[in-house]
Amino acid sequence: MQSPKRVAILIDNMFEDSEFIYPYYRLLEAGMHVDIVGVKKSHYKGKHGTTAEATLAIGALKSSDYDAVFIPGGYAPDSLRTEPEIVSFVAALYKEEKLLCTVCHGPSLLISAGVLTGKRVTAYGSIKDDIKNSGAEYTGEAVEQDGNIITARDPKSLPEMMKRFLSLLEI
Repeated sequence: MQSPKRVAILIDNMFEDSEFIYPYYRLLEAGMHVDIVGVKKSHYKGKHGTTAEATLAIGALKSSDYDAVFIPGGYAPDSLRTEPEIVSFVAALYKEEKLLCTVCHGPSLLISAGVLTGKRVTAYGSIKDDIKNSGAEYTGEAVEQDGNIITARDPKSLPEMMKRFLSLLEI
């Protein structure tokens, strides 16, 4: 029997609640091993009051132990992108050709990891200029996939994005 795929969900305060909850439970439902990861092991609070506990701190992770990362949106990616260990983890996963999946404001962390140049990307419209300035093409589509990067525009795009993400993880 094959071991379950391992996915890290990166979290910080002010994450978009639905963009954490829906993917978290869909990944568990699909039999994935899911780690909630923060800068430190702590409780984090979403924009709308949901709390989530990071069971691992970023310093405890090795990219080689994971098959994918999921980055919820909200304001959390703006603070996560200022953390060198988080940025290095995401960049290492990309280099190892692991899946990077993010929604809404999440691509801002991918920009800081330097992995979007030449890619087709979607996100919440307010970061469109940041995406273009990173050398990526902003499409505005509900869901976009370019190689090992899957991006989604907003919470309404989660069902389509998760179907694609799960189908790639289950290969």
